[in-house]
Amino acid sequence: MKTPVLLLTAPLAAIIVLGLAPLVLVVVWSFCAWDSATYWIKPEFSLAAYGAILEAGRWSVFLSTLGKAFLTSAICLVIAYPTAYATYFLAGRTLSVMLAALLTIPFFTSYLIRSFSWRLLLGRTGVINTLLQQAGITETPLDWLLFSDFAVIVGLVASYLPFATFPILLSMRRVDPIALAASRDLGAGFWTMVRTVLLPLTYSGVFAGFLFVFVMVAGSSTEVQMLGGAGASIVSVMINDVMRVANFPLAFAISTLMLVIVFGLVLIGDALFSLSSLFEERDQ
Repeated sequence: MKTPVLLLTAPLAAIIVLGLAPLVLVVVWSFCAWDSATYWIKPEFSLAAYGAILEAGRWSVFLSTLGKAFLTSAICLVIAYPTAYATYFLAGRTLSVMLAALLTIPFFTSYLIRSFSWRLLLGRTGVINTLLQQAGITETPLDWLLFSDFAVIVGLVASYLPFATFPILLSMRRVDPIALAASRDLGAGFWTMVRTVLLPLTYSGVFAGFLFVFVMVAGSSTEVQMLGGAGASIVSVMINDVMRVANFPLAFAISTLMLVIVFGLVLIGDALFSLSSLFEERDQ
């Protein structure tokens, strides 16, 4: 018994020191006051930072961020599920490795480069507008393709699609092929098998993929700044703007509110979809 405990001591200490402790400080400091004269935190209890979230359009940015995160996560799941199915059930070993590589290769470049490449595709003189005009589909460039919510969602989906695909792929690897074969033997068609057998068995992976993308989008800024135009904003950009004026309690309050939402989603996912089962050992 001593050996497992000793092996767990180092990683648990690292998690507490590097992960939990900073989060606790963020939450605690979010309830402190801000001294505008010294641009520093006053060690006294205050809810002013949380009240300030409702001011100057910050709440609308918060809701917009949640909307973008939810929509991006939903679109990624729609694309990721058939991609994961094809990778695991239809493709051979070599092809599945190639498909997985195609999903990960874009991450060999920076977010900035990937986002800028979409500007080259979606701009007024970009590839898509040029092809549309040459084909006679449009007479003038489509301005809404770039510097719009559409462009932001496209960039976010392209950036974070693998974070939805791989958890689903992991959950599919845990599905017993006998269960799928039995459903086919009982006369279930493909869509019936997916809806009644495969999808319920992969709920944990679906929700994990949704959660990963949701969190990544909520903390992103590059895609919004590069593709959304000068007026576009998101929570991470708002936090950066607040930090520039050293209003740390407000920045920590915004971060704490996002943490509460994320942890709430984790608890809901574990209760409804057995999220923790994704990490349990598979019975052989």
